[in-house]
Amino acid sequence: MADAGEAQDGGSAHRDRLARHVLDIIPDNAGPRRATARGSVIHSVRGGPGSQRFLAKEHSVGIVLAPTRKLRASLGSDRIIEYDAPVGCIAVNPAGVDSTLAWSTTRENAIISISPDALSELAAHEFDLGHAELQPPAFGTVDLWALSIAQRIAAELAAETTPNELYLDSLVTVFGVHMLRTYTGRGKQPVLPKGGLSLNSARRVREYLDERFTRKVLIAELASVAGVSPNHFILRFTKTFGMPPHRYLINLRLDLAEKLLADGKMTIAEVAFVAGFSDQSHLAVTMKKYRGRTPTKAGPASFKS
Repeated sequence: MADAGEAQDGGSAHRDRLARHVLDIIPDNAGPRRATARGSVIHSVRGGPGSQRFLAKEHSVGIVLAPTRKLRASLGSDRIIEYDAPVGCIAVNPAGVDSTLAWSTTRENAIISISPDALSELAAHEFDLGHAELQPPAFGTVDLWALSIAQRIAAELAAETTPNELYLDSLVTVFGVHMLRTYTGRGKQPVLPKGGLSLNSARRVREYLDERFTRKVLIAELASVAGVSPNHFILRFTKTFGMPPHRYLINLRLDLAEKLLADGKMTIAEVAFVAGFSDQSHLAVTMKKYRGRTPTKAGPASFKS
């Protein structure tokens, strides 16, 4: 019995070592967490503004549980991407790949980490291979299947009773299989969410808009970039990004306008022109409608507090 106890203690210590690299990055007051045999899980709520640099020894995945605007992130490079994250938005950070994240408002997400050894073990069962390389989707990708697992994990961690480690570990295992089938290129690339754009189409459209959002963009050209019929594009885009193309484009333009106004080096009319609005009045009406303030109140003074 003593040997069994020592083995159990050793296994617990091993799990703690595996999870520590992820758990230590997230402050204790952010929310409940638990180490399991295959990795760790956290239900995190963090106020803003804030930022972090992330380099874990485990594969780590964040799933957004409440919509968050203006996240700024990078993965494996210095290129910063700013995007709005709806519920179900997923960020995949493979082990050993550095990433950064900055946020300005409170954000809520579930974080699931799985050790490389555990993922390799699952890959051996799934693909008859000892190794599978994760291929992170574009920032802003929504994965409703992953969201369902994340919500179950968050509910278990929030329960009044002690979380069931075996149950959590089974969720981590199922989640790991989903990662292998969805984000390694070996499984069939799904349409996420159902009826939306494929992962590659969503990435192409997002990059296309990021480069051209200040000019007039036609639905036909976006549909061509996505490789789908113009008749089906708006519905598929909306299911993927959580808003129609026109609203997505407006958000990009307003984000740029607010940055330029905060910088204070341009007049409101100049900002309107550069950000893709027809004139100063168009900018003012649009900003008031979607952001609840005027260009004047979005100037440098409003960002000092």
